[in-house]
Amino acid sequence: MQEAVTRLGSRLPYAEAQEELEMMWGLDISVATVREITLRNGRLADELIEIEKEHLEKTAPKAIAKPKQLIVSADGAMVQLRNGEWREVKTVAFGEFETIWDAKKQEVVTKTGKISYFSSADKAELFSDKAIVEWQRRGGENAEKVVAVNDGAVWIQGFIDYHCPTATRVIDFAHAQGYIATIGKALYGAESDRFQQWYPQMSKQLGTKAPQRTLNELRFLWTQNQAHPAADEIEAAIRYLERRQTMIDYPHFRKNGIPIGSGIVESGHKVVMQRRMKQAGMRWADENLNPMLALRMAICNKCWRASWQAIQAHFLATKQAHRLLEKAEAPQSQLVTEADVENLEKLADRIPRRSQKRQPWQDHRWIFPHRARPLHKI
Repeated sequence: MQEAVTRLGSRLPYAEAQEELEMMWGLDISVATVREITLRNGRLADELIEIEKEHLEKTAPKAIAKPKQLIVSADGAMVQLRNGEWREVKTVAFGEFETIWDAKKQEVVTKTGKISYFSSADKAELFSDKAIVEWQRRGGENAEKVVAVNDGAVWIQGFIDYHCPTATRVIDFAHAQGYIATIGKALYGAESDRFQQWYPQMSKQLGTKAPQRTLNELRFLWTQNQAHPAADEIEAAIRYLERRQTMIDYPHFRKNGIPIGSGIVESGHKVVMQRRMKQAGMRWADENLNPMLALRMAICNKCWRASWQAIQAHFLATKQAHRLLEKAEAPQSQLVTEADVENLEKLADRIPRRSQKRQPWQDHRWIFPHRARPLHKI
């Protein structure tokens, strides 16, 4: 039943999950209990990711999976917090791709499958560190070819530098098209007939001709319009594409069966985060983002059963570690055996680190009666 509550709580809003539990299983629990159970197990799942990350960094085991061709796409999407601010949730999608003959289109196309995700609300550096868990599970180091299809964001390029610096880097075609559109709209106006004719031609040229040709034409346009009010914006867009010239050679990529779209991570935002965490009126406590994302990954990566078993084992190990710690800190009349000490050392990583900045009693309302009672958090 704990598993059912957690799984439903990570799929549906808590009130809807509570309704389904009552209807299907006759389980009479409150919405707050559904939230508490779901997030408690989510925190355990998030702790397991951190433990696995540290284990991989220390031991560097050889990956088991051996994909032939791996695609890696990373991106960020925003989720609203309870305080009204917005927090970026970063997601990286992994998939295996191959070229096949499409009888309907009568051409060779690139097909991507076996997609999995890693998501967290951490900053870029920590996100890169923790994503090693999924990178290692997918056997990234064993792949014969790794293709990184992304936009040009600095943190994404840093992510690729960290995990697969030798990957073939591709700027997502739609992203490059966006810069072409920016230039055209600035010059001709978004609704003008001139733009409606110019933009499709330039997009087609970008996808079928060497990038130097498109870049030369764009640079020539800029030299003719240096007095234009948007000249600086136009030049910035051109420079962006020029600095990434090797990443926008789409004819070469197509010829070699290399993907040029990052749709797998765009859909990943919807599947992993937005479907559960961006429904109407939802706002989240910052500390609850990663626990929920950890559960969502277990569902979306189709590894729920193994993840749930690991969560339960971690819960029992943590409980045992706390009991041993309490016994070790008890009065000397309660003897601590050598076996207890050995077990405590083995389970040391299961004991949460205690903060020395504040004591729990310092926030009690009977100490500070003027403080309002905290609102329930998602």
